[in-house]
Amino acid sequence: MTDAQLSLLKDKIVAELERLAGDIKALEEVTRPVGGEDMDDITRMDSIVNQGVNSAALAAARCRQAGLEYALKRIQDPEFGYCLECGEEIPFARLLAMPEATCCVNCAR
Repeated sequence: MTDAQLSLLKDKIVAELERLAGDIKALEEVTRPVGGEDMDDITRMDSIVNQGVNSAALAAARCRQAGLEYALKRIQDPEFGYCLECGEEIPFARLLAMPEATCCVNCAR
């Protein structure tokens, strides 16, 4: 991978981490416990369902954040961009789409 590609990838990771930080903050706000004293049963159930959906989205965002932070730490490692399973170089297009990828498409299946 060229220095220009590494720089582009690093910039993309940093930008994605910044975006995720905002998403996580917003999701934390909407996943607070549901109050219920002044809600009817339907409104309460709707709130609980929405909270569940948002909790799943929050978990996924935190998982992606951890993967991107790991990729950012590893980006200077000479082995970054190589599949941990087969050792082949991971295509740059895959890394652009999923910078946290540690395996090539074939091994990820």
